[in-house]
Parts: sequence; structure tokens; C-alpha cells
Amino acid sequence: MSSTQTYEFTFAGGEHNSFFFATDARIVYHVKFRNTSYIFDGHLDFEVSAFELIIQVEYNPTGKNPPLDAKIPFTIASIFMDFFQRIPEQVIIYICDSADTRQSARKRKFDQWVEFFKGNEFVKVNTTIIDIDGTRYHNALIIRKDNPNRLAITEAFINLAEEQDK
Repeated sequence: MSSTQTYEFTFAGGEHNSFFFATDARIVYHVKFRNTSYIFDGHLDFEVSAFELIIQVEYNPTGKNPPLDAKIPFTIASIFMDFFQRIPEQVIIYICDSADTRQSARKRKFDQWVEFFKGNEFVKVNTTIIDIDGTRYHNALIIRKDNPNRLAITEAFINLAEEQDK
């Protein structure tokens, strides 16, 4: 991706493998990769490096919802690739935030981004968990096609969702 399509970002590291970038509107985004390897404990006989992808607005001087910005998806894709280069065998889990009941819209946007950027290197597996109140939790697993444990990890991810959906 060319630098004209993306914002410059900074890897701050830390407990959540944090990245930061600021838009032309001076809105600061915090992209985190929080370790969630524990979710596979007891489901596989090997350790999985799993991280939850979290995208949040860290600072918004406008006080309004951030406007559509064509550079944001390219920047997040660049951050994603940067993070994957650090540990190629890791997997990413994305959970669409449901706090404001806009999780289906987030899922559609995320699906569009992944479909556009995944290329031939990655596979995305979707699951949905419905809680007792009927709230839908959309989840996705993103894993490299060449991950030697791809099939076992994918099966465990689907089984985990099915267990929670009961």
C-alpha cells in the first residue's frame, strides 16, 4: 500500500501490542492486539498465539462520530500486516462490539475490509453467538492459509462458538 493511501502509524508495543495513528481530522485511533490465547486452553493439545483485534477512537476533538475516511481501512490493513509479520503463526480474533447495538453494521464493514485486503494469504472464519437476550455477537477468526495448524485451530474456534451459543 502506498503511503498516500495510509496514515503514518506508530507501534507503541506494551501489554496490548498497541499501534496509534491520527487522521487528517486529528482523530487518534488506537489499534490493539490483546492476547487471548487462553480461549483455546483445553481445546487443543498445542499452544495458539491468539490476539483480539480492537480498534478504538482514543481522542476525538470534534465531539462527533468520525467521518468516513478512505485512508482508515488501508491504515488498519497495514497495521494488521505489520503485526502478522512479527509472529506469522498467530491468529487474530475480531469481536464486533455490541454495546450500542451496531454490531451488525460493524460486521459488514469489517467483512468488506477483510475481503478487500486479505489477498491469498489469509482465511477468515465467521461465527455468531446469540445470548439469552437475543443479542448477536459476531466473531471472526483470521489465520494465514499456510499456518500448519489452520484446520485444528479453525475447528476449535467453531466449536468454541457452538459451546457458547447454547
